[in-house]
Amino acid sequence: MVAIEEQIVLLLENLLQSIGWAGIVVAMAIESACIPLPSEVTMPLAGWMLIQARGLSLWHTFWAGFYGGLGCTIGSVATYWLGALGGRPILEKYGRYVLISKHDIELADRWFNRYGEHTAF
Repeated sequence: MVAIEEQIVLLLENLLQSIGWAGIVVAMAIESACIPLPSEVTMPLAGWMLIQARGLSLWHTFWAGFYGGLGCTIGSVATYWLGALGGRPILEKYGRYVLISKHDIELADRWFNRYGEHTAF
């Protein structure tokens, strides 16, 4: 498990160093699009790198939060529209690329049939 965490941190460090503030947007959009890139690592690492590079100021903290929120919104809206326009056929066809198998879809169907739509909340 440590190797996975190290790879995620390395990926995020490279992303943030190479494209700066846009890296926060990209990383948070990926996380909000249900692709496993934990925001619990992204935002603290971005904050730490930000303090090292620019110091701690109220404006930098504001902008880091703003760009993180922007990335979350972009990822969530993209995922929503993918589901709204493509729906289940898209998930069945391309789900394997984000580690969702047909078996996983069947399990989710059974879960929702058993417990209802309130379980999504």
